[in-house]
Amino acid sequence: MSKEQPTEQGKRTKSSQIKLRLSRSKMNSILALCAILISAASFYATYMQAKAAQEQVTAAERQLYAETWPWLQVSYSDYDLEADRARMTVKVTNSGTGPALIKAMQFEYQGTAYDNLKALLNDCCSLDAYKTALAEVQADNDDINYMKQFGWYVTSNPNNALLADGSDLVLFSMTRSNFNSNLWEKISEMVPDIEVNTCYCSLLKQCYTVNKASDVKKVANCSNLKS
Repeated sequence: MSKEQPTEQGKRTKSSQIKLRLSRSKMNSILALCAILISAASFYATYMQAKAAQEQVTAAERQLYAETWPWLQVSYSDYDLEADRARMTVKVTNSGTGPALIKAMQFEYQGTAYDNLKALLNDCCSLDAYKTALAEVQADNDDINYMKQFGWYVTSNPNNALLADGSDLVLFSMTRSNFNSNLWEKISEMVPDIEVNTCYCSLLKQCYTVNKASDVKKVANCSNLKS
């Protein structure tokens, strides 16, 4: 018995079914590829938006950092041009763009470190003895301001002082007179050789150390300030 040969119509029907299956397979692949491309495009757009936002935040942080960065400098002078007289002044100036909270200052002279300038000057030059002698002279005669005439000195403790940008804080000041000439000369000669280390923080709680040469270093905090 011979096998039945497929008719022409049967061949066309079978061929159509194969093409239909192929078309559906291609369509599914195309749809899947489109979905992948759309997802990739969406991810890239999200990434670019996040990157742009991060760049804006970084730029804002840099601007805020620049606007609040303090820079402290310690300076010394021995003459007051405005008053036209010999006046020794040691001061710390904020030359930066933002306030500085001074956490600690250390002063070193000939290998010995001090937490404040007055202690150093008293150790080397008997500042307290000068203060006592001047007070005794003043007590004997209230008619004359010996504190002013003989050359009083002014000191300040900078620790925990908030120094605005463009402002300065006088650490020590003494006007020269005939009464204190020897003391004034002694202090004036040694002050330029005093090493000064300062630790301070900005409003953003970023802390720095700076020495007499104005070398600034960023530090985590001011707990380990070394002279």
